[in-house]
Amino acid sequence: MTPRKLEVPILSAGVLVFVFVFPRAVIRWLGVSNPWTPYLYLYGLGLVTFLIGLRVILKSRACQPGRGRDSFWLGVLLVGYAFFALMHAAWILAALYLPFKGGS
Repeated sequence: MTPRKLEVPILSAGVLVFVFVFPRAVIRWLGVSNPWTPYLYLYGLGLVTFLIGLRVILKSRACQPGRGRDSFWLGVLLVGYAFFALMHAAWILAALYLPFKGGS
């Protein structure tokens, strides 16, 4: 088989191994009750899905950086992912460390 034909099976096997190992490693590292465990699970596996989607978009030439406003929209995708990940982290930090009315 040519390296080009091996690319998809190897990538698929790598993703399957990551999807199996990553959640178990995060739980072993942080524990089930840690508030960062679901965050890392969500954005870790979400990043893999997001990158696969970007690869499909770029390989199919549906979005070509340098063509019209495609660079802008590619930037929107990347900045949007980072924005939501950072906002979610900020909400977790606020829930952990900021007092609330009636709380101690």
